[in-house]
Amino acid sequence: MDITSLKYFVKVCQNNSFSRAAKELFITQQAISRIIKNLEKEIGAPLFYRDSKGVYPTELGKYILPKAEALVKEFENFVAEINDMVNKKKERLRVGFAPGTLQVLGVKEIVEFESKYCNIEIEIGEYTDVDCELNVLNGFLDLALTVKPKDKKRFKYYHLIKENLIAIVNKNNPLSHKKSIKFEDLKDEKFIILDDTFRIQRVLMEHFKKAGFTPNVYYKSSHDLNVAYDFVELNKGIFVFVEKLTHVEKYNNICCIPIDEPDVFWDVGFIVKKNTKISPAAEKFINYFLSKHGSSRTT
Repeated sequence: MDITSLKYFVKVCQNNSFSRAAKELFITQQAISRIIKNLEKEIGAPLFYRDSKGVYPTELGKYILPKAEALVKEFENFVAEINDMVNKKKERLRVGFAPGTLQVLGVKEIVEFESKYCNIEIEIGEYTDVDCELNVLNGFLDLALTVKPKDKKRFKYYHLIKENLIAIVNKNNPLSHKKSIKFEDLKDEKFIILDDTFRIQRVLMEHFKKAGFTPNVYYKSSHDLNVAYDFVELNKGIFVFVEKLTHVEKYNNICCIPIDEPDVFWDVGFIVKKNTKISPAAEKFINYFLSKHGSSRTT
């Protein structure tokens, strides 16, 4: 005997009909008849008798009915209380990801975190690096995974990932024969670059300046990397980007050259608004991924 059988028994009593009870329970009449028959077999006595007007509880059925109703109601209240407790304890966490960061972090790891911390409800979205910073400052996001910000007064930064940069060049460019290059090697080239909503662009401009030149820009892209690759394929310029995020397999005339500079890399981590208490959910999220990547935990 289980609570489902008792629930179905009560419904049949209330409706004096197997078909009407089945309709209310969204099951077939055959299914509810089978469940009641098994219940009667388990008890060892019939619970209903039938006539042309419907089905009615036997004397035993009348005795069981109020007790079954009380048990069903108590069980439903119990389930409702559990659901309320779970829902009340759920913490909402709003996380922003700059382009490419979720790809490096791994969607699977996000799902694993949700499985481990089922009381945390994550809301994620992709934003430019600039919008990640703005949305953390205005409170729209609790934290974001983005390029290390220069503004140390308004952001607290937790380093997570460091990736190498490469130069994506056409195979007809003489640089394509080099095993590695430095920024000085690029001073006479044309460039396809990303716009200023990508913080990596700020980093690159600093290195161009250190190398003693201002880049000759052929095209500035706002978001579409394929357009940048297309221009390199047509030998219209060089595109400097993150090695792990570069996918040029379908292009026949492109090659990728490592940039051999000790301080040239894509530094990505979590940002939160400085001088603001980090929520328990945000702290768990940050520490989970910092520990996975061998970085220092929050304190």
